Amino acid sequence: MAAPVLSPDCLGWARAAGYGCSTDDSTETVVLRSQMGPPTRYHIRQVRDRLRLTTQTEDDTEERHMLFAADREVLERFLYGVFGDDIRDDLGLPYLELPWTADDLAAGYTLGEVERGYRTLRRGGVPLAAAPDPTLSLLALVPLSHFLGMTAAALRAAFLAENGAPLLTDGAYSTGTPPRRTP
Repeated sequence: MAAPVLSPDCLGWARAAGYGCSTDDSTETVVLRSQMGPPTRYHIRQVRDRLRLTTQTEDDTEERHMLFAADREVLERFLYGVFGDDIRDDLGLPYLELPWTADDLAAGYTLGEVERGYRTLRRGGVPLAAAPDPTLSLLALVPLSHFLGMTAAALRAAFLAENGAPLLTDGAYSTGTPPRRTP
């Protein structure tokens, strides 16, 4: 088995966020390493039939699990969000508040209960991604359900737009969930 390969488009987005990419053939790992600011590394490995994304900072002695993805497309959509936050910060744009409750899930997707420490995102009953922790999994999987319905170009445009369009409209996801009403 070889190290996973990311698309040139995703690698370009990572570079725009200040990350360099290398491959460690001895461990079959892709490493995305921050080139500025606090040292952060993302490790991507093929584990059986899925991709595993972990993160490690300078202070971490061990890698922390972030996401299991069914395939490269799912993983890359997640990474667009991760690096999109960094790019917005570099550009002086406000943090993009992405709705993350189970009620905000994109149409056609379901979330499982936390089992063995992970919650799973499914479409049509097929598992697409899993993330650890009851709360952090929602923060990862609910936005991902919307990212998967967008092209990479539209998702990049959303992270570069002040208001998050076309991903968001008036603070709610543009596809699927209605805006929340405030009392």
